[in-house]
Amino acid sequence: MKVNVAGAGAGKTTQMADIIMGYKIPEGKKVFCIAFTNAAADNIREKVVGKLGEIPSNLKISTIHSFLYQELIEPYYYFLYGEHFDRLSVIGLPTENAYKRNRISELEKAKILHFTTIPERAKWLAYKKSRDTKAIEKRRQSIILQFSSYCAAIFIDEAQDINGDISAVIDALSKSGVEIILYGDPKQDVKGLGYFRKIIDEEECVSYIPACYRCPQMHLNLSNMLAPQPEKQIADKGNATGSISIVFESDISIQEFIDSGEFGLRYISSKRDRYETHEKRELTERFDTLFHEVYRAVNDKWRGEKSELEIKRAAYYITEKMLEKYDATGDPSGIIAHWSKTTAFDRLSGQRYAQMITAFTPQENDSVNGVAVSSIEIVKGLEAKRCLFVLTTDLAPYLFQEKTDDNKMRHLLYVALTRSLDHLTILITKEVEEKYSKEQVMGFFREQGVL
Repeated sequence: MKVNVAGAGAGKTTQMADIIMGYKIPEGKKVFCIAFTNAAADNIREKVVGKLGEIPSNLKISTIHSFLYQELIEPYYYFLYGEHFDRLSVIGLPTENAYKRNRISELEKAKILHFTTIPERAKWLAYKKSRDTKAIEKRRQSIILQFSSYCAAIFIDEAQDINGDISAVIDALSKSGVEIILYGDPKQDVKGLGYFRKIIDEEECVSYIPACYRCPQMHLNLSNMLAPQPEKQIADKGNATGSISIVFESDISIQEFIDSGEFGLRYISSKRDRYETHEKRELTERFDTLFHEVYRAVNDKWRGEKSELEIKRAAYYITEKMLEKYDATGDPSGIIAHWSKTTAFDRLSGQRYAQMITAFTPQENDSVNGVAVSSIEIVKGLEAKRCLFVLTTDLAPYLFQEKTDDNKMRHLLYVALTRSLDHLTILITKEVEEKYSKEQVMGFFREQGVL
């Protein structure tokens, strides 16, 4: 396994794409390039097409979930466990674990695999599942041997997002002879998973990419405080030195300051009393969640009278119309009652009714209780010329070096300090000022040479 550690703005995706395009793929084999988001996968495709004019047939670029499902689960799961899935689902799941497990089990009985379970099912296939029989283990070895016979290498971008299930899969594939090449930054592990850091510590072949093409050195002087020595970065931006300003919330009108239009990115660790973070739910998830409930209701009504295809078509049509009406009226109860009266489905039980109600997603509301900013997790991967970072009491101890634990909070702080191309404004909240005092805060930044 080859590990490449590259900090924020190091151009790791570009470097990875260049290496992939120069990789000599053996005859009859494939190379897979995996990213954790559709946007990242599209970015890699664009770079390859820009240089080669097309994607070679023996190079497969996809998201991690697509790779695990299409290359492992879909062709091999039935052979291993005697089960297959007709389709994937992205419906919203209950937050409570017991209800979540019930919903996933309900889906799988209907031969539907929820996308959140893909890594775990892939782990069962490539690595192990508790209480596997010797016969299953023998078949698993055959599967791994078959996959490794046509897979030459797997490149993984943003490897800090690897979780325990994915780590087990790539470890099993690596041991089978598949070359695994990882690119990532453990300091941007904003979910606090910790698996990429563990891989770095255990592997012998680790390379570090010190250049940063995004941030001025002044900004890196702060973010380097959070980095182990091999991971500290050096700015590669010519004469651009950048700037940092410190603003205290107690000295300004927050709303006017943030709404000034000065900042390309505005972010905070999480929602606070005076700050709102609104993250819009994906439209595909909203549709699939409601469709699941509508399909169950329509199927209960028409099963035996209409074909499976007719029922699905009807459920799709009804779901579209329900969402259109909801976006116009915001009245889910009335919409459900309307379709019940049209005999599309019978009156719902209390549980079914509640599940259908919660499947609707409110339209994004422009009126908020506090100042609207983004969460740091949302802006990871983004950049802007001028950025505003709202410093709160959860991250302040890590900035001021009171806490040095390598955890999610430290990673969020690192991401917050490495978004700006030119100017970074750090807004000190009232709570941070009360805890540390204005003099202590300003003294810290003077010591760091940023004022």
